Amino acid sequence: MNLQQTLQQTDLPCLAACATHRHVASQAGRETVDTFLRYLCELEPVLPNDKEILIPGSWYDAGEKHLTADLYRTADLKRAWKDWKLERFYSQKELASMEPDARKALFNSLSQNSPQALDYTAAPWAETLAAEVRILDSFTLEERLDFLAAAVLEMAYYGFTLDAHDRNVERLEAAVRDLDNAKITDSWEIERPTDMETDPDEWIDSILHLQDTAKMLQVLF
Repeated sequence: MNLQQTLQQTDLPCLAACATHRHVASQAGRETVDTFLRYLCELEPVLPNDKEILIPGSWYDAGEKHLTADLYRTADLKRAWKDWKLERFYSQKELASMEPDARKALFNSLSQNSPQALDYTAAPWAETLAAEVRILDSFTLEERLDFLAAAVLEMAYYGFTLDAHDRNVERLEAAVRDLDNAKITDSWEIERPTDMETDPDEWIDSILHLQDTAKMLQVLF
């Protein structure tokens, strides 16, 4: 099923409540999210040039795992499933006990064949709705709702109405063009050590995320 069909078969008020409860950053309110969901269910999905698949992902905060909804090109996932064979999976405790150089080498090794997730925050909603959805059969109702809530709020990051979304995306694109035209190197553009180079937890969280994606591909494909 595509994302729209999945939403159409979901209890929308329950999903709206999940989204506003679990993703407080939206600050939209249950009624706003519920209205947005119903609007998405009525749109006509439009297939993008390349077939896309939405699968569960993860991010870690202070060692706690949270579900995300990651969008990939189908061809990239199939290639990763074929080439991305992990010999073993490391626990958070094992990663924390590693030497920094060994942890960095492991991250680089995992990243080499990992699929590149697509940024669909500013993408047309109709295209995202056409993406195929794959989740684990073992998912609980709570996990299913959390996954869908992550996808919906990613789509609504720039607004819960089409006008607001398009207007904010246009402003963002204009700001990027202005920076490119000015050719200004601001302080934030100067090369400096990233958080991953100075904070071991960033390395650990990123490795755990990559391992989770690899596990998901092994089950879903």
